[in-house]
Amino acid sequence: MRIIKHIVSSLYFLPLAFLSLAVSAQTFSIPGMEVDASLAPNPDAPLYRHTGEQYRSYDFPGTGESIPYRLYVPENWSPEQSPPILITLRAGPSINNNHRNNNDLVVQARARGYIVISPLGYRGYAQPYYGSPYPVDRPAGPSVPAAGWTQEENARSEQDVINVLHLVAQEYNADVSRIFVHGQNPSGSSAFHFAAKYPDAVNAIIASAGPIVTDNYPFENLVGKVTVLMVHGTNDTANTRDASLRVTRELAGHGINAAFYDVPNGEHLTAYLTFAAEIFDFLDKQ
Repeated sequence: MRIIKHIVSSLYFLPLAFLSLAVSAQTFSIPGMEVDASLAPNPDAPLYRHTGEQYRSYDFPGTGESIPYRLYVPENWSPEQSPPILITLRAGPSINNNHRNNNDLVVQARARGYIVISPLGYRGYAQPYYGSPYPVDRPAGPSVPAAGWTQEENARSEQDVINVLHLVAQEYNADVSRIFVHGQNPSGSSAFHFAAKYPDAVNAIIASAGPIVTDNYPFENLVGKVTVLMVHGTNDTANTRDASLRVTRELAGHGINAAFYDVPNGEHLTAYLTFAAEIFDFLDKQ
């Protein structure tokens, strides 16, 4: 696939490794991300350290609700390996959307040795914002983050991502210095939120068709810590390419390592799915 435009600015410095491999489940942590002390993988669970495509669930601390998530672990994974993690926040109301047909995310993850997590976001309502306060810049006007969600549910949708990340990272001995977050449209806003709130944990983000309104965005939090890939399909009629390009330029102007890619003939819901090889080329460099 041909890369139409590539914009990169400023140097990017990899963060130090966050965690010794010898750390126990009781002391496992990811910088800035807090979880309930009771949350840990169950070695007696039927799918413990299972590989391949999986549907999982866990009990949300404090409510006891069973919350589903989708998980892919390369089939050749072994406990001696420490794979990176790509969190792909759901586009639409289902954890299956980022795994649908014509999607090379898992194909590329298998070939390159990445774990892929698709959290629900606590509730199976319409698209969550996972705690993000940043509107998406749309032709008809800015979106309203977490419209229809209570404040508590919105906070829990963010915590759900953190909970699942902790569970999977512990279970599969993941490399927690290489955690990546991808989001499409409103979930692109969420990716920006995670980058700004957890810059010591998130190594890079990918926002596909997810340009945000940046009036109150803390660009300074990302400098030297988080790199950004903006992806936009040339046939996207829902959100505009110019808005994604604007955000890329603003990131670069604030000293953040940022890249913009046009996806030739890419449409709003499919561009990132068909652009997986280039997304993983980007991640491999982080």
